[in-house]
Amino acid sequence: MKNFNRRFFLKSLFNISLLSLIPFKLKALTYLDENCETTSDIQGPFYIENPPNISILTPPEITSNFLFITGTVYAKDCKTPIPNALVDIWHANKGLYDEKSNTFLDSDYENEFYRGKVFTDQNGNYAFQTILPGKYLNGLVYRPSHIHYKASYLNENEITTQLYFEGDTSIETDPWASDLAAQNRIVQLEEDEQNNLHAIFDVFLNVNAEDLEQTYLNEEKIIKSIFPNPINETTQIYLNNKNNSITIDICNINGKVLFCQKNIKGNTIILSDILKKELPKGMYILRILKDNYKKDIKRFIVN
Repeated sequence: MKNFNRRFFLKSLFNISLLSLIPFKLKALTYLDENCETTSDIQGPFYIENPPNISILTPPEITSNFLFITGTVYAKDCKTPIPNALVDIWHANKGLYDEKSNTFLDSDYENEFYRGKVFTDQNGNYAFQTILPGKYLNGLVYRPSHIHYKASYLNENEITTQLYFEGDTSIETDPWASDLAAQNRIVQLEEDEQNNLHAIFDVFLNVNAEDLEQTYLNEEKIIKSIFPNPINETTQIYLNNKNNSITIDICNINGKVLFCQKNIKGNTIILSDILKKELPKGMYILRILKDNYKKDIKRFIVN
């Protein structure tokens, strides 16, 4: 039953847009300035081709203390989500990678864990379940916990990179994680009431928005993106609104409405025009309502 519930949870993230409700934090876009393209990192020696197409990377005997990673893959304009993008992930557990990719272990090991690939949905979102990666020695120091990524669109413009976690004491001594170019790939972990961890990692590819296959795009989705995110006084909300009148709510991560503005029209809105006062540091939800029905939600943060 627990396995079923976890699979249902991941499926629900896509089907009812609950990706937007998961707590997260991204480092401010200070290094990249106006260029949001995700920076690269080393591939490492333990990547193997043709990973399984799965979103649950954990073996069945693990029934608690999961790590749920969610995010959106965007085009180079920093605001257009990319549907059907490939996200390939792999990482170590207790200092060891999947035994099929570790030449020091039994090469006949049949199971494949802590590695897989997922495709973004029609709104550019992806999600997977795993556990917090273990550390291993790199010479005399430990590499920080990290998750390897390969992301691409239609087998082109591939980026190979790594995701790190804020507060990891091994980041400072690691030559890759401590690099200035990695700062936007260090994300914050949030713990829920079930002791599961959550993080968000958005990926920005060197893909032109006009080159996307528009047939994948869901016209029912109203919110295209919020950028920059984490927000500042210039942050704008990009919509597929078609000049309809909508209501925008700003909620906390538990869904409590903090601000509400009705009768909004247009496809581009400055977020500061909606906020009535400065929000405390934290995670929030932008919710769109049309005809008193919830139509779309998107997460944003205040640093």
